[in-house]
Amino acid sequence: MASFFEPGFEDRLKDIAGYARANAGIGTVKWVEPRNFHLTYAFLGEVPQTKAAVKGMEAGLEGLKSFRISTGSFGVFPSSRHPSVLWAGIAEGAGDLRQLAGKLAEGLTGAGLVFENRFEPHVTIGRVKRRLPDNFIRRASDFSLAKKAVSSLCSVELVESVLTPEGPAYRQIYSKKLLPYEKS
Repeated sequence: MASFFEPGFEDRLKDIAGYARANAGIGTVKWVEPRNFHLTYAFLGEVPQTKAAVKGMEAGLEGLKSFRISTGSFGVFPSSRHPSVLWAGIAEGAGDLRQLAGKLAEGLTGAGLVFENRFEPHVTIGRVKRRLPDNFIRRASDFSLAKKAVSSLCSVELVESVLTPEGPAYRQIYSKKLLPYEKS
């Protein structure tokens, strides 16, 4: 389950990833293609039960409203001493995303699907291959905070990820629209 982004949000993520790419050093990171930037709520692995996944999405997301999200700081998994994943964190809307992921997990579990349930609101921008320069994470985080990307999250997609020699290719199987949000 994932959400892909509207063009304006994606452009700001490209800026953040571009800064990171320019400052990480040659060959240190395998970068995610900007067209593949997304939030992952649940990784279901090989799922032949598409009907169960759709049923779980419908049940879990029923009645949820769209909301705004924005990027925050730049970070790494699992730790700054041993980074393996570079990401742009979500600041505004992080609580709403956690609630959405929790409701989605309830729906998917109710539909009989088993998956790893460890959602952290972020967009992966690269996978570390070699040691990063000193202060890279701090500098990239400062840049990320200054280049904040803002978007509305209006749907959640069930996608199939196909690994190719050029990297993953995503194919949308189903999309669940969230209810419109009321502006305050």
